[in-house]
Amino acid sequence: MRIVGFLGLLLALSACSGAGDWSKPGVSPEKAAQDYSECRHLAQVAHRRDSDIDSDILASRGEDWERFGLLPIKRNDYADSDNARDANLVDRCMIGKGYIGG
Repeated sequence: MRIVGFLGLLLALSACSGAGDWSKPGVSPEKAAQDYSECRHLAQVAHRRDSDIDSDILASRGEDWERFGLLPIKRNDYADSDNARDANLVDRCMIGKGYIGG
């Protein structure tokens, strides 16, 4: 479960950064950073929910996957899926707020 904790930390640290390459005409960099932070927060909430589900699945199936040498692969699959889902949520949120780029 250390991977889940690491991913959470990585997500939290990335939320501290600015709005990245997102831009919107007439919007200050501070407002863009605030909107980006809000979108990252929404992704964090979804990430926690999905991470809890992944943890439950790993707890119930982990021994089987470990027995067949698949546990590291499954953990990596979950981490990759979580990262892609987080990025997609942020992108959709920022686009919904009228930003372009990313």
